Amino acid sequence: MENVIYIFVIVAAVAIVVQMAILFAIYKSMKESSSRMQAFTIRMEDKVTPVLSTAQAILIDAQPKVSDVTANLAEATATMRVQVANIGEATEEIVERVRIQAARVDDLISGTVERIELVQNTVITPVRRIQGIIQALQAGIGFLRHARAGYRKNVGGNPGGDDDEEMFI
Repeated sequence: MENVIYIFVIVAAVAIVVQMAILFAIYKSMKESSSRMQAFTIRMEDKVTPVLSTAQAILIDAQPKVSDVTANLAEATATMRVQVANIGEATEEIVERVRIQAARVDDLISGTVERIELVQNTVITPVRRIQGIIQALQAGIGFLRHARAGYRKNVGGNPGGDDDEEMFI
């Protein structure tokens, strides 16, 4: 049984040595990875630090300009709002004035049409009636002249159709 214990101790010793070799290999690998990471970190710091410094300087330099631009935009927006409001008011005033002038023109035209109708009814229509009466009187007088002239001709011995021709002319 003593042999079994020796074999067991030898196997345990070999296992411990193998474990120790594996742990040493892991330690070496970790140390190598750590040094690689440290070198990578140093290279990245060397490359990123100037970029970050430049970006920070740009931001510091641009901050007042951005503030000015923002303030100018706010002021321009406020001015534009006031101007748009003024334009709206002016447009409303112009539209109202145009409406008033259109109403005046409409009243003027309506008044003129009413006056023309009044002149036509009070002056032109009676003048036309008087003119009709005058034409009727002229026709009657003309008829009487021709009738009298025809009577004289008939009495004088010229009966006939000369009267008819004179009436048609």
